[in-house]
Amino acid sequence: MKIANPLSHDFLARKPAKAAIVLQSLEAEQAALYLASVPVRVLAPVIERIESWPAARIIELMPIEQSCAVLSQLNYPAAAALIRLLDDEQRQSMLAHLPKQLVRTIKQSLSYPEETVGAWMDSSTPHFSKELTAGDCLALLKKSGRSFKIVVAVDSKHRIEGVIPLSNLLISSPQQTLSELVDRTCVPLAAQVSLVLAKDAPDWQHYSALPIRTNNGVFVGAISRETLNRALMKTQPEHPTSIGDSLLAHMSRAMIATVAGLLALTSNSALTMQDEEKHNDVSR
Repeated sequence: MKIANPLSHDFLARKPAKAAIVLQSLEAEQAALYLASVPVRVLAPVIERIESWPAARIIELMPIEQSCAVLSQLNYPAAAALIRLLDDEQRQSMLAHLPKQLVRTIKQSLSYPEETVGAWMDSSTPHFSKELTAGDCLALLKKSGRSFKIVVAVDSKHRIEGVIPLSNLLISSPQQTLSELVDRTCVPLAAQVSLVLAKDAPDWQHYSALPIRTNNGVFVGAISRETLNRALMKTQPEHPTSIGDSLLAHMSRAMIATVAGLLALTSNSALTMQDEEKHNDVSR
Protein backbone atom coordinates (compact mmCIF):
# COMPACT_ATOMS: atom_id res chain seq x y z
CA MET A 1 0.00 0.00 0.00
CA LYS A 2 1.31 3.42 -0.94
CA ILE A 3 1.90 5.72 2.04
CA ALA A 4 0.70 9.26 1.52
CA ASN A 5 3.30 12.00 1.71
CA PRO A 6 2.58 13.88 4.97
CA LEU A 7 3.77 17.06 3.26
CA SER A 8 1.93 16.70 -0.03
CA HIS A 9 1.01 19.85 -1.89
CA ASP A 10 -2.62 19.18 -1.07
CA PHE A 11 -1.82 18.95 2.65
CA LEU A 12 0.17 22.19 2.51
CA ALA A 13 -2.70 23.96 0.76
CA ARG A 14 -5.48 22.67 3.00
CA LYS A 15 -3.74 22.76 6.38
CA PRO A 16 -0.93 25.34 6.29
CA ALA A 17 -0.80 25.70 10.11
CA LYS A 18 -0.26 21.97 10.68
CA ALA A 19 2.18 21.80 7.77
CA ALA A 20 4.14 24.65 9.36
CA ILE A 21 4.55 22.67 12.60
CA VAL A 22 5.95 19.70 10.66
CA LEU A 23 8.30 21.83 8.57
CA GLN A 24 9.79 23.77 11.48
CA SER A 25 10.68 20.50 13.18
CA LEU A 26 12.80 19.45 10.19
CA GLU A 27 16.35 20.48 9.47
CA ALA A 28 16.34 23.66 7.39
CA GLU A 29 18.18 21.96 4.50
CA GLN A 30 15.61 19.16 4.38
CA ALA A 31 12.66 21.56 4.46
CA ALA A 32 14.13 23.88 1.80
CA LEU A 33 14.85 20.94 -0.51
CA TYR A 34 11.28 19.68 -0.28
CA LEU A 35 9.68 23.11 -0.65
CA ALA A 36 11.69 23.93 -3.78
CA SER A 37 8.98 22.26 -5.89
CA VAL A 38 6.00 23.86 -4.11
CA PRO A 39 4.14 26.67 -5.94
CA VAL A 40 4.52 30.08 -4.27
CA ARG A 41 0.76 30.49 -3.84
CA VAL A 42 0.77 27.33 -1.69
CA LEU A 43 4.09 27.96 -0.01
CA ALA A 44 3.56 31.54 1.22
CA PRO A 45 0.72 30.77 3.70
CA VAL A 46 2.80 27.94 5.17
CA ILE A 47 5.98 30.01 5.57
CA GLU A 48 3.92 32.74 7.22
CA ARG A 49 2.85 30.29 9.92
CA ILE A 50 6.29 28.86 10.66
CA GLU A 51 8.10 30.37 13.63
CA SER A 52 10.23 33.24 12.33
CA TRP A 53 13.60 31.77 13.29
CA PRO A 54 13.26 28.40 11.45
CA ALA A 55 11.39 30.12 8.60
CA ALA A 56 14.34 32.47 8.05
CA ARG A 57 16.72 29.51 7.99
CA ILE A 58 14.57 27.83 5.32
CA ILE A 59 14.15 31.00 3.26
CA GLU A 60 17.90 31.62 3.11
CA LEU A 61 18.48 28.16 1.62
CA MET A 62 15.92 28.51 -1.16
CA PRO A 63 16.79 29.81 -4.64
CA ILE A 64 16.68 33.60 -4.32
CA GLU A 65 13.95 33.94 -6.95
CA GLN A 66 11.69 31.60 -4.97
CA SER A 67 12.46 33.12 -1.57
CA CYS A 68 11.81 36.66 -2.83
CA ALA A 69 8.58 35.57 -4.48
CA VAL A 70 7.45 34.09 -1.16
CA LEU A 71 8.46 37.17 0.85
CA SER A 72 6.52 39.37 -1.58
CA GLN A 73 3.37 37.38 -0.78
CA LEU A 74 3.64 37.62 3.01
CA ASN A 75 2.05 40.31 5.15
CA TYR A 76 4.53 43.04 6.04
CA PRO A 77 5.19 42.10 9.72
CA ALA A 78 6.00 38.51 8.74
CA ALA A 79 8.19 39.49 5.77
CA ALA A 80 10.04 42.13 7.79
CA ALA A 81 10.65 39.72 10.67
CA LEU A 82 12.19 37.13 8.33
CA ILE A 83 14.39 39.66 6.54
CA ARG A 84 15.70 41.04 9.84
CA LEU A 85 16.75 37.53 10.87
CA LEU A 86 19.03 37.13 7.85
CA ASP A 87 22.69 38.08 8.00
CA ASP A 88 23.61 41.36 6.33
CA GLU A 89 24.94 39.85 3.09
CA GLN A 90 21.86 37.70 2.56
CA ARG A 91 19.57 40.58 3.49
CA GLN A 92 21.17 42.89 0.92
CA SER A 93 20.88 40.19 -1.72
CA MET A 94 17.18 39.74 -0.95
CA LEU A 95 16.46 43.46 -0.91
CA ALA A 96 17.90 43.77 -4.42
CA HIS A 97 15.09 41.53 -5.72
CA LEU A 98 12.10 42.63 -3.64
CA PRO A 99 9.44 45.26 -4.50
CA LYS A 100 10.68 48.83 -3.98
CA GLN A 101 8.00 49.76 -1.45
CA LEU A 102 8.82 46.76 0.74
CA VAL A 103 12.54 47.47 0.44
CA ARG A 104 12.05 51.13 1.42
CA THR A 105 10.03 50.20 4.50
CA ILE A 106 12.46 47.47 5.57
CA LYS A 107 15.44 49.79 5.28
CA GLN A 108 13.67 52.43 7.34
CA SER A 109 13.06 49.85 10.08
CA LEU A 110 16.79 49.11 10.21
CA SER A 111 18.17 52.66 9.94
CA TYR A 112 18.67 54.65 13.13
CA PRO A 113 21.08 57.42 14.22
CA GLU A 114 24.35 56.15 15.65
CA GLU A 115 23.59 57.48 19.13
CA THR A 116 20.39 55.38 19.45
CA VAL A 117 19.99 51.76 20.51
CA GLY A 118 18.42 50.91 17.16
CA ALA A 119 21.75 51.48 15.43
CA TRP A 120 23.46 48.92 17.69
CA MET A 121 20.76 46.27 18.08
CA ASP A 122 21.18 42.65 17.05
CA SER A 123 18.34 42.26 14.56
CA SER A 124 19.06 38.53 14.24
CA THR A 125 17.84 37.86 17.80
CA PRO A 126 15.02 35.28 17.51
CA HIS A 127 11.52 35.69 18.79
CA PHE A 128 8.71 33.18 19.13
CA SER A 129 4.94 33.30 19.03
CA LYS A 130 3.29 33.44 22.42
CA GLU A 131 1.22 30.32 21.60
CA LEU A 132 4.35 28.17 21.18
CA THR A 133 4.89 25.64 23.95
CA ALA A 134 7.96 25.73 26.15
CA GLY A 135 8.96 22.26 24.91
CA ASP A 136 8.82 23.31 21.24
CA CYS A 137 10.64 26.56 22.01
CA LEU A 138 13.50 24.70 23.70
CA ALA A 139 13.69 22.28 20.78
CA LEU A 140 14.01 25.16 18.31
CA LEU A 141 16.64 26.90 20.46
CA LYS A 142 18.71 23.72 20.66
CA LYS A 143 18.38 23.10 16.91
CA SER A 144 19.68 26.57 16.17
CA GLY A 145 23.04 25.72 17.73
CA ARG A 146 23.37 29.24 19.12
CA SER A 147 23.43 30.67 22.62
CA PHE A 148 20.91 33.36 23.44
CA LYS A 149 20.89 36.10 26.06
CA ILE A 150 17.16 36.71 25.73
CA VAL A 151 13.99 34.92 24.57
CA VAL A 152 11.14 37.14 23.41
CA ALA A 153 7.51 36.20 22.84
CA VAL A 154 5.40 38.11 20.31
CA ASP A 155 1.79 38.19 19.18
CA SER A 156 0.49 37.49 15.66
CA LYS A 157 1.60 40.96 14.51
CA HIS A 158 5.10 40.49 15.97
CA ARG A 159 4.44 42.96 18.78
CA ILE A 160 6.33 42.19 21.97
CA GLU A 161 4.32 40.18 24.47
CA GLY A 162 7.10 39.87 27.01
CA VAL A 163 10.47 38.35 27.86
CA ILE A 164 10.86 34.76 29.03
CA PRO A 165 13.51 34.28 31.72
CA LEU A 166 15.61 31.28 30.66
CA SER A 167 15.23 29.74 34.11
CA ASN A 168 11.44 29.79 33.73
CA LEU A 169 11.73 28.16 30.32
CA LEU A 170 13.90 25.35 31.64
CA ILE A 171 11.83 24.44 34.70
CA SER A 172 8.38 24.87 33.16
CA SER A 173 6.11 22.13 31.90
CA PRO A 174 6.79 21.37 28.20
CA GLN A 175 3.10 22.01 27.49
CA GLN A 176 2.99 25.50 28.97
CA THR A 177 2.77 28.26 26.39
CA LEU A 178 5.22 31.13 26.27
CA SER A 179 2.33 33.46 27.04
CA GLU A 180 2.11 31.80 30.45
CA LEU A 181 5.82 32.24 31.13
CA VAL A 182 6.55 35.78 29.95
CA ASP A 183 7.73 38.56 32.20
CA ARG A 184 5.50 41.48 31.21
CA THR A 185 7.18 43.86 33.62
CA CYS A 186 10.28 44.07 31.44
CA VAL A 187 9.97 47.31 29.45
CA PRO A 188 11.31 47.07 25.87
CA LEU A 189 13.58 49.85 24.69
CA ALA A 190 12.30 52.04 21.87
CA ALA A 191 14.63 51.82 18.87
CA GLN A 192 14.90 55.63 18.81
CA VAL A 193 15.91 55.99 22.46
CA SER A 194 19.40 57.36 23.07
CA LEU A 195 22.20 55.14 24.34
CA VAL A 196 22.62 57.45 27.32
CA LEU A 197 19.01 57.01 28.44
CA ALA A 198 19.06 53.27 27.71
CA LYS A 199 22.02 52.88 30.07
CA ASP A 200 19.80 53.77 33.03
CA ALA A 201 16.97 51.35 32.22
CA PRO A 202 16.05 49.57 35.49
CA ASP A 203 15.63 46.18 33.75
CA TRP A 204 19.42 45.84 33.40
CA GLN A 205 19.27 44.64 37.00
CA HIS A 206 17.50 41.48 35.84
CA TYR A 207 18.59 40.90 32.21
CA SER A 208 21.89 41.00 30.35
CA ALA A 209 20.05 41.98 27.15
CA LEU A 210 16.84 43.91 26.51
CA PRO A 211 14.36 43.74 23.62
CA ILE A 212 13.96 46.66 21.21
CA ARG A 213 10.67 47.77 19.68
CA THR A 214 9.35 50.15 17.06
CA ASN A 215 6.82 52.86 17.87
CA ASN A 216 4.11 50.28 17.19
CA GLY A 217 5.57 47.81 19.68
CA VAL A 218 6.93 45.47 16.99
CA PHE A 219 10.02 43.52 18.00
CA VAL A 220 13.04 44.48 15.86
CA GLY A 221 15.99 43.16 17.85
CA ALA A 222 17.84 43.23 21.14
CA ILE A 223 20.86 44.90 22.67
CA SER A 224 23.18 43.41 25.27
CA ARG A 225 24.76 45.31 28.11
CA GLU A 226 28.21 44.70 26.58
CA THR A 227 27.13 46.13 23.23
CA LEU A 228 25.55 49.14 24.92
CA ASN A 229 28.75 49.91 26.84
CA ARG A 230 30.84 49.53 23.70
CA ALA A 231 28.48 51.83 21.80
CA LEU A 232 28.67 54.46 24.52
CA MET A 233 32.46 54.41 24.41
CA LYS A 234 32.47 54.82 20.65
CA THR A 235 29.82 57.51 20.36
CA GLN A 236 30.94 59.53 23.38
CA PRO A 237 34.75 59.42 23.34
CA GLU A 238 36.71 61.52 25.78
CA HIS A 239 38.24 64.62 24.22
CA PRO A 240 41.68 65.05 25.81
CA THR A 241 42.87 68.63 26.04
CA SER A 242 45.79 69.33 23.71
CA ILE A 243 49.13 70.55 25.06
CA GLY A 244 48.59 73.94 23.45
CA ASP A 245 45.24 74.28 25.12
CA SER A 246 46.72 73.23 28.44
CA LEU A 247 49.49 75.82 28.25
CA LEU A 248 47.09 78.53 27.17
CA ALA A 249 44.69 77.68 29.99
CA HIS A 250 47.56 77.64 32.48
CA MET A 251 48.87 80.99 31.30
CA SER A 252 45.39 82.50 31.40
CA ARG A 253 44.85 81.32 34.96
CA ALA A 254 48.29 82.64 35.96
CA MET A 255 47.58 86.03 34.39
CA ILE A 256 44.21 86.27 36.12
CA ALA A 257 45.83 85.40 39.44
CA THR A 258 48.57 87.98 38.89
CA VAL A 259 46.13 90.72 37.99
CA ALA A 260 43.98 89.86 40.98
CA GLY A 261 47.05 89.98 43.20
CA LEU A 262 48.11 93.38 41.86
CA LEU A 263 44.62 94.75 42.36
CA ALA A 264 44.62 93.48 45.91
CA LEU A 265 48.03 95.04 46.60
CA THR A 266 46.95 98.35 45.07
CA SER A 267 43.78 98.34 47.11
CA ASN A 268 45.68 97.54 50.30
CA SER A 269 48.25 100.25 49.56
CA ALA A 270 45.51 102.83 49.00
CA LEU A 271 43.86 101.85 52.25
CA THR A 272 47.16 102.04 54.06
CA MET A 273 47.84 105.54 52.71
CA GLN A 274 44.36 106.67 53.74
CA ASP A 275 44.92 105.31 57.22
CA GLU A 276 48.28 107.10 57.50
CA GLU A 277 46.73 110.41 56.39
CA LYS A 278 43.96 110.07 58.96
CA HIS A 279 46.55 109.25 61.62
CA ASN A 280 48.62 112.35 60.74
CA ASP A 281 45.52 114.55 60.86
CA VAL A 282 44.69 113.31 64.31
CA SER A 283 48.27 113.87 65.49
CA ARG A 284 48.16 117.50 64.40
